[in-house]
Amino acid sequence: MSFGKISQRTLGFLSCATALLLGACSGGDPDAGGAGGTPDMGTPGSGGAGPTPSVTSGGAPSTSTATTASSSTGNAAGGTGGSSGTGDVHPKDHCVDGFDPHPSDAMMKDGPAEFVKNGQTDLTVQPEVIAWMEQNEWQAAHFEWHSIRRCGAGGFGGMSRVNICNSSVPVPSDQECKTTGDGFQFLAMHRHMIQSLKQLWPNHAEQFDGFKKFPTTAEELPQQWRADFRPWSATTLANAKIADEIDKPENLSRFPDEGALGMWLQCFAGQAIPGSSLTASGLHGDLHFKWVRSNNTDHGLGNQFTNIDNYMFWKLHGWIDNVWEKYRVAKGMSPTDQELKDAVAAQCYEMDAIARVINPELNPDPVDPLPTESGVFHTTVRPIFESAVHKCSGCHAAPSTGPQAGLSLGGEISSADIVAGLVNKPSRGGGQFKLVVPGDPEQSWLYRKAAGTAAAAGCRPSASASCNTGVMPQSADGKPTLTNAELAALRQWIQDGAPAPTP
Repeated sequence: MSFGKISQRTLGFLSCATALLLGACSGGDPDAGGAGGTPDMGTPGSGGAGPTPSVTSGGAPSTSTATTASSSTGNAAGGTGGSSGTGDVHPKDHCVDGFDPHPSDAMMKDGPAEFVKNGQTDLTVQPEVIAWMEQNEWQAAHFEWHSIRRCGAGGFGGMSRVNICNSSVPVPSDQECKTTGDGFQFLAMHRHMIQSLKQLWPNHAEQFDGFKKFPTTAEELPQQWRADFRPWSATTLANAKIADEIDKPENLSRFPDEGALGMWLQCFAGQAIPGSSLTASGLHGDLHFKWVRSNNTDHGLGNQFTNIDNYMFWKLHGWIDNVWEKYRVAKGMSPTDQELKDAVAAQCYEMDAIARVINPELNPDPVDPLPTESGVFHTTVRPIFESAVHKCSGCHAAPSTGPQAGLSLGGEISSADIVAGLVNKPSRGGGQFKLVVPGDPEQSWLYRKAAGTAAAAGCRPSASASCNTGVMPQSADGKPTLTNAELAALRQWIQDGAPAPTP
């Protein structure tokens, strides 16, 4: 199996992953601002810092290991790193471009599969899906994803089978159910998983769809579970009604942001939610524990090592995703917002790295060598961005690393591709400004940010572009960190027409 080409630079990305969405990465750009969280999230146990290490009801999202384009096995054929140097052609990156349909999509059965053991019937996704997840270490990575978020005092990081707290993957600063950033990432990771599986099996998307509404009657469940249905508590039903009607003004006003909503849905009942008077609902755990077969746990919702195999895992997490999307729509946000895409991609990249810790055989192929280039940008401007002083490329590396604000300034990418991503390209955090306007530094948001003059530029925010006017790279006093000579070199390159490098 061929996995995406992610070099050690990817680990540089992951080292600031916990700050990625908050725009707090060293040398990073506040333009990158994520939708309210860092790459943490997901509750294990009964939707929170679960008291029982043996049961993880909170199936937080797993990873899609570093596979990209489909081959005959549905695994990656292309890489996630490297570049052709053409300025417009890149290897397929599943974290950004998605997966191609799996070969089994044309023939796989729809609906759940029955798994019978000890006289009890449980429901799983189809065998082809389980086989793909096993091949790509999704089950194990899902467990380790939870474990790395329990590395703090009192956590269960010690349950890791690969000592994940001391691995090459940085421990997220947002630990499980401690911050609203964790709540946001809980939502983003599950969306990554659901989207990935629907891309792989587009003709069988129903397997990964959630309940249309919180199930309150036996008739809303698969036939195999109806005989065992028991009524919910009044508290659970009241919380479920809030979630199903999240778009009502009185419910929207309860949650200051998506992270608070995610934490409310995710964490155990009564957990305080920072920045609000709310306490968590426990709905995530309620749903998980509702469908546990006590004598048939191989693929069960109570088995933290394999619960993503379970058909009901996707029903409940799909419902949570539906609630989140209804909230976003009511707040005027779109599923195509770049901040959201960046957040989902960040989770994908982190989980890819966890999968490679679990199974070293999944290590990526060697990165294709970059082309030999010359020209002012390559020899004078790019080194500024990649310098150990400014560290711009730490958070703005190659597209394969999910760079902040979608902006690449270095890493495993050719200079030609960097320039192609700058010249006459809109700035995500610069309103009406483009990143680089050839011949006009004052209309180039990249230069304005570096020079510390963005605040005076007259930025006008729009539905697709905010106005983040802080200096880049960030500094404690808000003053430019580039030297006068470095700023002059950047300005002159733009003034001379921002010429692309030459081979």
